[in-house]
Amino acid sequence: MDIQNKKGLVSIIICLYNVSSYLREKKLSCIFQQTYQNLEIILVDDGSTDDTYTLCEELKDSDDRIILIRKRNGGLGSARNVGLDHAQGEYIWFYDVDDEADSQLVEKNVEWMETFGSDMNIFGYHCITPALHLSEEVHFKERIIHDNKTLKSIFVDELLFVPNGNGFAWNKFYRSSFIEKYGFRFGNQRIQQDEGFNLQFYPLLNNVYISSELLYSYYIYNSGNNRSRYISNRVDIYISIYNHFQSFITQWSLDDKRLEKYVYDRLYSGIEISILFNAFHRDSNCSREERKREIYGILNNQQIKNCIQYIYDRNELNLERTFYLHAFMHCSYNEIIFLKKIFQILRMIKRCMH
Repeated sequence: MDIQNKKGLVSIIICLYNVSSYLREKKLSCIFQQTYQNLEIILVDDGSTDDTYTLCEELKDSDDRIILIRKRNGGLGSARNVGLDHAQGEYIWFYDVDDEADSQLVEKNVEWMETFGSDMNIFGYHCITPALHLSEEVHFKERIIHDNKTLKSIFVDELLFVPNGNGFAWNKFYRSSFIEKYGFRFGNQRIQQDEGFNLQFYPLLNNVYISSELLYSYYIYNSGNNRSRYISNRVDIYISIYNHFQSFITQWSLDDKRLEKYVYDRLYSGIEISILFNAFHRDSNCSREERKREIYGILNNQQIKNCIQYIYDRNELNLERTFYLHAFMHCSYNEIIFLKKIFQILRMIKRCMH
């Protein structure tokens, strides 16, 4: 595509893996209903084993703006990178098929980019947890930023400490020339790719528009989400995110103790999930001895030990998490097993009483 035809084109990258139920129900309606029409809709099937690809073919037949790509399963990060490699648009937006978007999302973001000359837009969203009947609004303070010093001064308070997080790709709108200038791509880990991708931008960004509008609805489901799945190298992913943050802090010369605490708290939550949930997951084929070695391997990692010591010194956990923290400090597999049984019994008693 020549540069003239590329002008104003928006590449919407949608990565799919075994999401046929969402495709049948929603049929990408919020994408086709966008008021801005100069789109290329890049569907990347990440090796689905259901009929996701067949449904994508049907969608492609109905709209000539769709580009359909099929690849071997490699996770969301690798699928998004394939989408970026094929994107021809002046602007990039990532959409998750299980969510919803305002019909004017693309139109407004293109207008902002053209008006303010931004390389990244950030906008607010609704966070919806259907099983708990919860709905929260995540707002940002409107800002037009044209220097990196200003962006740095507001990053922690206005962009990091956000309810439900701000590491996502779907509440950002990107200028493709900025992405390609620095060769930004997603990591290949299967979860939490967005945050590492976005951390690359901030130390190099001068032109950012932050909108106070809510343009996206993010759905949190109990089944099928990242926390519910068994991932063999899960703790390595959390360590990778920790390292991304440390490099980011050094590169941007950030000096804020709250940021240090945030990064350690994030890693420690990952340690808990990796040991107490992932290592005992029903989809894990590990024997008892293999699980034991896995947990010892986690607890003997020097970065993990440093994190556990940091959390221990601060002593801000509730009672249950404090008991587990001591078990981690002692590197005691038997103590972890004992605590899991005790707290399981206590939760059963509590449910019976209600």
